[in-house]
Amino acid sequence: MSNRNCIFVLVLLTFTIARLPAAEPPVTALEFSPDGKSVLVGSQAGIEIRSWPDLKRTGQLETELPHINALQFSPDKKLLGVAGGEPAQSGQIEVFNWPGGKRILGKSIHDDLIYGIDWHTDSNRIATASLDRIVSVFDVRSGKVTTRFTKHSRGVTSVSFLQRTDLVVSAGMDQSLRVWNASDGQLLRTLDNHTRPIHAVAVRPADDSTELPIIASVSDDRTVRVWQPTIGRMVRFARLPAVPLDLKWSLDGRWIVASCDDGHVRVIDPDSVTIVRDVAALAGWAYCLAIHPNKHGIAVGGVRGKVKRLSLPDA
Repeated sequence: MSNRNCIFVLVLLTFTIARLPAAEPPVTALEFSPDGKSVLVGSQAGIEIRSWPDLKRTGQLETELPHINALQFSPDKKLLGVAGGEPAQSGQIEVFNWPGGKRILGKSIHDDLIYGIDWHTDSNRIATASLDRIVSVFDVRSGKVTTRFTKHSRGVTSVSFLQRTDLVVSAGMDQSLRVWNASDGQLLRTLDNHTRPIHAVAVRPADDSTELPIIASVSDDRTVRVWQPTIGRMVRFARLPAVPLDLKWSLDGRWIVASCDDGHVRVIDPDSVTIVRDVAALAGWAYCLAIHPNKHGIAVGGVRGKVKRLSLPDA
């Protein structure tokens, strides 16, 4: 082939590739609307609103975040917290009113991506977990950070308020869970049984305020671990066939649901630590999941913008 023909082929190939549609980015955050009629889907493409259960696109929220890693409604269901940011540059949080969907606040509060958030029961404070190794408590009304926790040695991936308390549990790439006092930033306990980075931590729903709080965590060590964080005790653990990337509790606290890097969703009994359901949900990594607020539905998000609908076992 002559040089002239080679140049023509290269130009044609470049033009053809440029016209190909870009692959959809993975879904990295999911949250059901309070009425359960929609699911919000977060990715580098923004925030889509899809109807439930048919998952048809019905709208979008106007966000300024280039990466979205967390979506969560406040306990009073009037506000939506969104978090993410720009890698190695900023960790940003946005707040939208609901059901209007108007952005009412946007703030950069970290020096790297925010990976996880959790609202306090007062529907005003948000705890944030960032790759800059810091956990913050952000006051929505004042627009200011009130407390920072700085003892993690690597990036922080997930955070949860313990119900009906001012305690915060954070999980990090340093393989540790840490329990903090949100009012003064004091580190109360460190839980370090995991042997690889931790991806997520979540608090078990409970109606009885006299019970000790229970949390679950998932890690690169392929385990789901159940803890009593206020006394620093690991209760039990389950080893999974793949790495769990996200977890949620069912609303009644009966099940732990984990999405994994083999595309499976596994439902675990927290008391016997046995896998009671194992579903091949997606081809590729299942990055995140959400639990329906009224029924036994599960939304699972993964590669190429895919969202899959599943269901919990019967109660």
